[in-house]
Amino acid sequence: MSLRTVLAADLNPIQTNGWLTGSIAPRPIAFASTVNAAGVRNLSPFSFFNAFGSNPPMLAFAPNRRGRDGTTKHTYQNVVATHEFVIATVSHAMVQQMNVASAEYPDGVDEFTKSGFTPLPASFVKAALVAEAPVQMECRLHQVVELGTGPGSGLMLIGEILCFHANEEMLTHDLPDPRKLDHVARNGGAFYTRAFGDSLFEIAKPAGMPLGYDRLPEVLKHSRILSGNDLGRLANTAELPDLATMPRKTGDPEGAQDLEEAIALAVRSENMAEAWRLIGQRLRC
Repeated sequence: MSLRTVLAADLNPIQTNGWLTGSIAPRPIAFASTVNAAGVRNLSPFSFFNAFGSNPPMLAFAPNRRGRDGTTKHTYQNVVATHEFVIATVSHAMVQQMNVASAEYPDGVDEFTKSGFTPLPASFVKAALVAEAPVQMECRLHQVVELGTGPGSGLMLIGEILCFHANEEMLTHDLPDPRKLDHVARNGGAFYTRAFGDSLFEIAKPAGMPLGYDRLPEVLKHSRILSGNDLGRLANTAELPDLATMPRKTGDPEGAQDLEEAIALAVRSENMAEAWRLIGQRLRC
């Protein structure tokens, strides 16, 4: 592997943003609904966004200074003035209208009208809900964190979540179901990721203290067949089986490469008992 090193100090704000958004991806999208002091609505997406605590429930997003001239955005100005906002999540069905709302409209233009989204009254804040959003959160401003003063510098808005709203069809067992949400996330440039269908997968969290990579048989670590993910799945096993007693079955592969291919197939099929049985055969080669 050829490693390229780029010094952040050698980049201008636009270049830095390209490296950031291309490297830290996909990023969830905060579709921020706000109002200005006169009550005019604003709606704009931001992908520097995440959750940062559950007691109390906190989120943060960053409508950063513009990279061209360092000016602040209407969303930031509105939140600082009113101390409240709504964050909606974005589904694939909304993404083209959301893109329209991202345009740099003049101050006082209502992006709900421009993008065609339906405003609904919120329960605790003046900013409007987005009827089409699968999940959204009403928030009260908790803290503003300024991360610089020049073009492209960060302006983080931390908010306490007052309540959640969700489309009932998006819930399973009273919680948002990722298989139903069809969320989109932002990558670098004009690229997005859709969290749906084959792109959605599950990984069970380690139960207790797993075996670990260091305790895997050395022959597996040097395999040209088994991938890092295959070895990681094996390393997540709770206990190392007694490989010396693993039984042989009629039809088992004989060669090392064929056995490793069979092990990989078993791991990728989540048949871990069969994988470890075949590993026992591999160690006898």
